[in-house]
Formats: sequence, C-alpha cells, structure tokens
Amino acid sequence: MSSSHVMPSNPVGRLAGEHPGFVKLGRVGWLVKGIVYLVAGALALVVAAKASGWSTTTSPGKEASPTGALETIAHMSGGAALMWLLAVGMFLYAAWRVITALLPGGHGTMSWVKRAGYLVSAVIYSTFAATAVTLARSAHSDPNGNTKVTLLSARLMAHSGGRILVGAAGVIAVAAGVYRIAKGVRNDVTDELSLAGMSSERRRLTVMLGRIGEIGRGLGIGFIGFFLLRAAVTYDANEATGLDGALRRLAAQPWGLVVVVVIGIGFVAYGVFCATSFTHRELQAP
Repeated sequence: MSSSHVMPSNPVGRLAGEHPGFVKLGRVGWLVKGIVYLVAGALALVVAAKASGWSTTTSPGKEASPTGALETIAHMSGGAALMWLLAVGMFLYAAWRVITALLPGGHGTMSWVKRAGYLVSAVIYSTFAATAVTLARSAHSDPNGNTKVTLLSARLMAHSGGRILVGAAGVIAVAAGVYRIAKGVRNDVTDELSLAGMSSERRRLTVMLGRIGEIGRGLGIGFIGFFLLRAAVTYDANEATGLDGALRRLAAQPWGLVVVVVIGIGFVAYGVFCATSFTHRELQAP
C-alpha cells in the first residue's frame, strides 16, 4: 500500500503522509536489518563449510547469528563507527515495530497475533542494538548468544514453573518458525512493501528473495525452539542454545548440514531482500 495512494480517511495513510520523516527512518532500520542478516547468513555458510570439510580452519570463528554478525563487523576497519550506525538503525527498526503494533487496524485474532509479534520483534532488535552499543564501546567484548540462552534457561528452570516457561518459549519459537516458512511458501512476503515503480523483473527477483529468506528464517527460528523444547523435556538447560549453537549441532549431522546450508542461503537472501527493497517499505497496519 503506497502512502501516496491512500484515501484521507485511512488513519495509517494520514500518519505516513503527516510524518514522512518517520517512514524514511524506519526504512533505514529495514536496511540495517538486511545488512545484519546478510553477514549472519555468510557466517552460517562458514559453519557448513567447516563441518563439510571444505574449510580446514580449526578455530570456531564468529558466532553464526545476528550477534556474531555484529561482532564480525565490529572487528572491521572503522568497526566502532559502524556499530554506532547499526545500533541507531536497529533502534529505529525497533521503534518502527512498536509504532506498527499500536496502529489502528483489525481486531481479529490474527491482527492481535501480528501486534504481539511486532512487539517481540521490537524487543529482539532493541537487544541487538544494545549489543551493537556494547561492541562499539569495546570490540573485545564477547556477547555470546548461545551462553545467554543457556544461562537464562538454567535460571528459569531453577524456579518453580520455569521449566514450563522454557517449554512455552520453545513452542512459540517453533510456531513462529512454521509461520515464517508458510509465509514463504504462500508467497506472502510483500505485505509491507509497495512494488509500484519496480520493473517486472525486479519484482519477481524481490519476491523470490523474500520467499527464500522467509523459509530460511523460519527454519532457523524453528530449530531454536526445538532445542528450547528439548531443554524443557529433558530438564537440561545445556540443551537450550541460540541460533549459532543450533546450527553447529545440526551441522554435525549429515542431514543437518543440508539444513544449515538452506538456512545460510535463506539468511543471505533475506538480507539482500531487505537491502534492495528498503526504499519500498511502507507503514502497514496489522
């Protein structure tokens, strides 16, 4: 839905028209999100290459996750300045998600589910932004996402009902993963984009990248949920892990290696999808 073609009675269209600067800032956040996914996807493919024997590097390398992507960028030339830019971009994206969740729109079950998802997304990207700030201040810090998930799960399961919370988090993550995969399969990837002005070739490429990206994201999120569920069922917090840990465990299995490659390609595709479509991002009510 393009803001230039929205009826004045549409409150979302009015908001976009009255505050075009906010829309532009939100698009910057979308671009930053794409950069992070692009690097995270490359790191996931490195994990697959090492597990398959294509790479002889013995060091574990950077964490194959958005956190690892930020750490990789932080160690580049001018990394501190890049971290501040990425932090600002991700805070902007988090703000975009909050505003989207609060927009007037539908009142059905799916609408409320989407609103909840937007708020969760805002929390996640605020966390990534905080990690970027930490790395900007000290590139030698080690924000290990796997350890954070394991320790948090251990703390929760040390209390009454904590095991249920970890299991519930796993169920939610698996459901979110299935939703993302279904979104890619259904070709429902441009709901917040205006494709007006794109050539037919670019439109097809954008849709294809979005579909591959959503399937890759869905698999990654789903397997994080799977390991959280396993931690709850076995009552072993060490089973809980972040995206990097999930990918490394999968890569140790012959069938899992293929999944890791698919996830890596999906992340790269999603990164390119965001980076090449950010100027077409629109404010959309849930």
